[in-house]
Amino acid sequence: MNPMFRTLALTSAAALCLFCAACDGGNDDDTTPELKDTRSNVSGVHPVLLSLIVTGVPEATDPFPATLVVGEEANSKTDLRFAITGLECDLTGAMTGESTFKVNPGSCDMTFPTEGEQGQQESCSVQLNVTQGTGGKEEGAKIHATLTGTYSINCIGTVPFPLALPLTVEIVGS
Repeated sequence: MNPMFRTLALTSAAALCLFCAACDGGNDDDTTPELKDTRSNVSGVHPVLLSLIVTGVPEATDPFPATLVVGEEANSKTDLRFAITGLECDLTGAMTGESTFKVNPGSCDMTFPTEGEQGQQESCSVQLNVTQGTGGKEEGAKIHATLTGTYSINCIGTVPFPLALPLTVEIVGS
């Protein structure tokens, strides 16, 4: 091959590569769909009934009314924050489908006053350590969720030792 034609061919090939690179080669291989923000399907203030199921205890507690608040985290299309009335919670989660979500590990705390044997003021602290959870809300239906974890109670001065038990919390819209 003539050196001049070789140089011309190499220069043309280099120019063509630069041109294709500049216009991204015309390939549209990026088929990843943009995430759709469906958090509004589950977010809001929901009246619910909570049932506590403690492993080793034959009967679940009677369901008691509460309010579940599902909030949308800023700067995200999937992240959620959960609050339950009467408890201080640091529960977060994320959408897993159009109307379903997962709950990340976190905890809910509550402290309440008690009276000791001598009439002195003491307190008990209760903590729910959530290891996982799932839930959702179908269109036209009420929200539901199941949380699993550990229930811990520590009553200073009343009970001589802290107590921790595996727990499942069933949350059903009311």
